[in-house]
Amino acid sequence: MDVEQDSFIRELNRKQQTGQAAKQTHPFESADSASEDTLPGHLSLNGLTNISNSSRKTYQSEQKRILPRRNRKRLVLKNGTTNVVIKNVAKKRQRYLQDLFITLVDIQWRWNLLVFALGFIITWLGFAIIWWLINFSHGDFDHLNDTNWEPCVHNIKSFASAFLFSLETQHTIGYGFRYINEECPEAVFALCLQSITGVIIQCFIVGMIFAKFSRPKKRQQTLMFSRNAIVCVRDGKLCLMFRVGDMRKSTVIGAQISLHFIKKKTTREGEFIPYYHTLLDVCYDSANDNVLLSWPVVVIHEINETSPLYTMSAEAVVKDTFELVVILEGTTASTGQSFQAKSSYLSHEVLWGHRFEEVISYCKDTGDFVVDFGKFNNTYEVETPLCSAQRFYEFQKAYTMNCGNPSVAQKKVGYELQKAYTLSCGTLKVAQKKLNYEFQKSSSIDIGSSNVAQETLMRMDTSHKPIFFVPSRKKNFNM
Repeated sequence: MDVEQDSFIRELNRKQQTGQAAKQTHPFESADSASEDTLPGHLSLNGLTNISNSSRKTYQSEQKRILPRRNRKRLVLKNGTTNVVIKNVAKKRQRYLQDLFITLVDIQWRWNLLVFALGFIITWLGFAIIWWLINFSHGDFDHLNDTNWEPCVHNIKSFASAFLFSLETQHTIGYGFRYINEECPEAVFALCLQSITGVIIQCFIVGMIFAKFSRPKKRQQTLMFSRNAIVCVRDGKLCLMFRVGDMRKSTVIGAQISLHFIKKKTTREGEFIPYYHTLLDVCYDSANDNVLLSWPVVVIHEINETSPLYTMSAEAVVKDTFELVVILEGTTASTGQSFQAKSSYLSHEVLWGHRFEEVISYCKDTGDFVVDFGKFNNTYEVETPLCSAQRFYEFQKAYTMNCGNPSVAQKKVGYELQKAYTLSCGTLKVAQKKLNYEFQKSSSIDIGSSNVAQETLMRMDTSHKPIFFVPSRKKNFNM
């Protein structure tokens, strides 16, 4: 570090010590906010606080929302249900009846029970009428007390007794009091027909119940997606991440995950597409989109030139309206059936400048890896550039080429930006609070005022290189 930088740091420390004695609070800040140097959880200034593993602030899933609760357009709900309602379909009921089996499997249980009951009752009544007509046409009701008369069905004296005989025949109960003989061929044919009909109905109902119970529709209840997605730097690349976990010990075979980016788009011809789908490249660590769900994993989407998020800064992400739909497909090892689990993240559910808290630990006593799902949704702030990935890579390349060493470039960036904010605001403490106020001023999420800081630095920096993130007060600045 040259002499100018050393003298600046000494002057900076002196101003900070002097400023603590005559500390002034911004008129729009409360006493609590004046004592803290942090921004809202989802808009980290990425370095205004000295973040360490022992003192970092953890944001749990029950944290208060920065945005007011309001209805937002969401294609896929958090529980995986598709938020789509169909209407104005021609011959809708006929189309459902043509695919009767799938319709009965998909309907709710109360309607299934009603269909089962009606199926049995209607066949009992239908064949009861047939048996009554057989006896009536043979004249058996006119010879009820004639011992020499041979009826088609013995001991059918009314419609009620015909109904009981129909019930006994269909379910092969066979009490032995009502029975047929060879006197009437039509009665033998009706007996065969009802027996076949009863077997068909029972097989149909058993198959439908089995199909309904064996559906992997509820498999998603034990598959967990993180409540928020995050954006931070990993291995020098700006990445979008989310976490996936499985509560069951049974392994998901061939788990494959995909991420869809849904946003409105206007084509070159002027056609407006309100929900344009873009498939994003995702991976798990250094692997591809095949995920091993032995424990919760963090799925990564690298924001590069092919990503629709490449030109979007933290401000643009919060202000924009888009939806990230996550689809996890695999096969259940217990039943061998394939399933699909879904979830989604809206733009305000993306935490910029956060990282997931570790949930896996090793227990030496038992020799097991322990997964704490209580920390599944927890995040903490990390130093992350607030600009877009495009500008981040451009500045990273420019400073690396200028300084010859990435670490030297990072230190130079931190020094120059610290100098600009301190000279414009008096002390670094006031600069931090001023930025905090500017970030919270517009709907608690507007970070457009960061451009003012960038323009100020551009006017003051002799190299005329725009600075794109707020540095840490640590001496060793790690990107």
